[in-house]
Amino acid sequence: MHQSEYETSVGMHAPAIGLGLWYDAEKLILEGIYLDEVSAYRARRSWIKTFEMNFLLEEIHDFKVKVVFESDEGRYHVQCTFTSACGRYAFWRLTHHQAPEVQFTLETAHLPHVTSLRFEEPSIESEIESVSSEEGIVGVDDLQRSSVLADASRFIRGRVRACLRKVRGVIARLDSSL
Repeated sequence: MHQSEYETSVGMHAPAIGLGLWYDAEKLILEGIYLDEVSAYRARRSWIKTFEMNFLLEEIHDFKVKVVFESDEGRYHVQCTFTSACGRYAFWRLTHHQAPEVQFTLETAHLPHVTSLRFEEPSIESEIESVSSEEGIVGVDDLQRSSVLADASRFIRGRVRACLRKVRGVIARLDSSL
């Protein structure tokens, strides 16, 4: 359901027909088409989180995501417009296959991430404790330390975003004074 790399890079535009993810290189728009409202809003939320986490973009400043209902088609369109230079670079990376993990996340954003209550996953803590005496095996304490590291990295990422906002403000003031 994608435009080819060639079509996207030379600016050819094919109308978004059918379900899936579509790129419009002329307008710098990423569009997803879904059958129901829940999938569309789930995709919207996931897209925002994905762009913020993987490209360090800020919603509204770097990109805008909206959900539009096309009543004549009976489908929901999730449209993301990239507005800043950083956003345009992220769009370029997506259309030139430079971020395959992000592409996969965007393509599957409408799918629910729920585990079934009927089939519970087996607990790995007992398995880890039983073999933790072997060298090179990660124990439960190490898993808890990695959770602390994840929290620290989220905190640092937030501080970096705040610094980037300040730098963007300074650059914008310099540009306006010229």
